[in-house]
Amino acid sequence: MKLKRIAASLLAGMMVFSLAACGQSSSDKSEGSGKDASTERPEAVSEEDWEAMQKEPAFGTELKYLFNGGACVSAKYLAEELGYYEEYGINATYVQGSSVVETVGTGQCMWGTDHIATMLVPVTNGVDMTFVCGAHIGCKSIYVPADSDIQSVEDLKGKTIAIHDGIGNSDQNICYRLLDEYGVDPTTEVEFLNVEDNAATVASMENGEVDATIFSDYFVMANYPDDMRMICSITYSPEFQDEACCVTAMNNDFLEKNPVHAKYIVKAIKRAGQYARLNSEDAVQLMYDTDMMTGDQEVQQKFWDSLHFGLSDAFTEQSLREIAEDYLRLGIIENQDLTVDEIMDMAWTEVCPDEEIEGLTVGDPVEPENAVIPIEQKQ
Repeated sequence: MKLKRIAASLLAGMMVFSLAACGQSSSDKSEGSGKDASTERPEAVSEEDWEAMQKEPAFGTELKYLFNGGACVSAKYLAEELGYYEEYGINATYVQGSSVVETVGTGQCMWGTDHIATMLVPVTNGVDMTFVCGAHIGCKSIYVPADSDIQSVEDLKGKTIAIHDGIGNSDQNICYRLLDEYGVDPTTEVEFLNVEDNAATVASMENGEVDATIFSDYFVMANYPDDMRMICSITYSPEFQDEACCVTAMNNDFLEKNPVHAKYIVKAIKRAGQYARLNSEDAVQLMYDTDMMTGDQEVQQKFWDSLHFGLSDAFTEQSLREIAEDYLRLGIIENQDLTVDEIMDMAWTEVCPDEEIEGLTVGDPVEPENAVIPIEQKQ
């Protein structure tokens, strides 16, 4: 197998990247300046909303959100760096920490972004958060070595696929839906093996312990563009161009007590998602300038442009509904007494409708032919 760039020391260096969602690197930052919100109404906030905001518990406080670096989860961070939160009188600052489920679900942070595949099941199990806006499509794919005999999804039957975050978590959940889409039963026709990290997975592919793996597209682009071959993808496969991969979640208690703050937070994040799409080179440069992105900038730019930032609420809601249906059918959501409507009640809250944001345009791919690079060209 021709994995020419497998140097253990290089991979170890690459693994300093924080893999939050599909994120890459991050840099420490102090937990905010402690600046109080101004009592003077910002021009971008209506008088009615400003009056309501001043009555909410969050008014005048520093609000923390989770950000561990990387492209996929960047819109909420761009909203801070571009001054969008500040335009609405919101003093928001990122903190680094563990998962969105652990931090946002427990109220340590008020919002954060991650895979639907990571967060939907915990929400159905009672974790105290809801999804408030979409982030982007894509970012992960199933890969095989370039010289593998595996040529199609059907060829994965009877094979072993490496995942990296444990049985029943996001990598396996994404694989389930990818395999199911192409007629392979993920519950009986493949075997999943949890491998500790990307470096160990590459070694396992070399020695034949695993036949395929799910990886972040960025990881392959940056390290193995000629040595691995994509088989199916939530980024590039046309069948997955019509759904969101990642969403922003917000703590339910915060949302309930601070609905107007929540509205403007989501407005800021949606504007930042639009910026990420329409000004992608400037956005990537900002990430480098603030030490939130490392590695080859050309590769990072290519990955960034594959993500279709800034999705509409309608697109995101439909995605969640389809994913919920599949998760119930495939047994990923164990509580089979739940209906899709009940799951949607828990998982989706429209906090700031798109039409309320002046000048907002959405980046829904809509049609499969709008895929960044058709999967056929990647094989």
